Amino acid sequence: MRRLPLLALLPVLIWFGVARPASADAPLCALSNEFDRQVLNVDAVLGAAVYDLQTGTIWSGGHSGPYALHSVIKPPIAWAVLSDAHDNGKELTKLQRDALFYMVAWSQNPDVTTLLSTIGGLSGLTEYYERWGVPELVELTHRSRWGASLAEPAHLARLFAALAMSDSVPEEARADGFELLRAGVASHRWGATIPEPMLPGWESLIKTGNFTIPETHDEDPVSKINPREYDDAAQLERDLQQAEAEAEAAEQGDTPLRAKASNMRTLVRMNSAAIWLAPPWLGSQPRYVVTIMQESFIGWTRSRKLQNQIGAILAHAIAQRESGQYSQPATHCIKRALS
Repeated sequence: MRRLPLLALLPVLIWFGVARPASADAPLCALSNEFDRQVLNVDAVLGAAVYDLQTGTIWSGGHSGPYALHSVIKPPIAWAVLSDAHDNGKELTKLQRDALFYMVAWSQNPDVTTLLSTIGGLSGLTEYYERWGVPELVELTHRSRWGASLAEPAHLARLFAALAMSDSVPEEARADGFELLRAGVASHRWGATIPEPMLPGWESLIKTGNFTIPETHDEDPVSKINPREYDDAAQLERDLQQAEAEAEAAEQGDTPLRAKASNMRTLVRMNSAAIWLAPPWLGSQPRYVVTIMQESFIGWTRSRKLQNQIGAILAHAIAQRESGQYSQPATHCIKRALS
């Protein structure tokens, strides 16, 4: 048999040695087998997605949900308010700018109602979903309160990808939105953090959300009630209790574990969405979106630890891919992708 010269084989060897782009929608185990192992080893309903903004590939895995968004919906609200002001040539008032800061950076809930009112409430926000190219979120928008909006991890990845790079977002509005995320309180960050030694100079803009059911009697962290609008404390208390009861009744069975929650079992929801920006010498352009969503009865502290573990796994996989250490997926992953 005639032997091919080594130079003739070189293109083939290079082709096998370099990671080939995945399909537009791919299983997350094609990016990280470790993610599947972690999902199988924990007592939680968990889903995640990684969106490569350069190639358009979305890797997603775990339970698809849908999950309740809670505070992760705050950046889209901020983007909508900022875009509305830019499109209509309006200067934001100091009250609005303060509300934007506290809503996103400090995750304050009363400011959500104030800001939603400037864009026509939830119906106005769903118009932005259409504009940003994520109409699937319109069907999952809960009408009783903003924090109960729903999404699958891949939906959330597409939403934050639109915030990061959609032509329908005015650049000035996007820049202001990024600054709000940069101001986020450190204690609110968990999940998709960049491994600095592997990817120096990259930046991760993270928004998180968490919620516990049943809520305590003295607070409702996702109520549409705005305490600033009340002079009568007793009336405020009555309205909060009524809103809580209505939300509890409307929310039965809306997410994977909600129907199993009870006074004896406290359901913890926790999620995060991160926009990764390339380092300044590569243009500081949005490069990846990472989303992690979960529900469990394992408690708030362990839920947060789990978010950190999943975030580290996904971040490490992305870093390997960026540094050229990415390897081909395992056989079981190929079978899964083809099944």
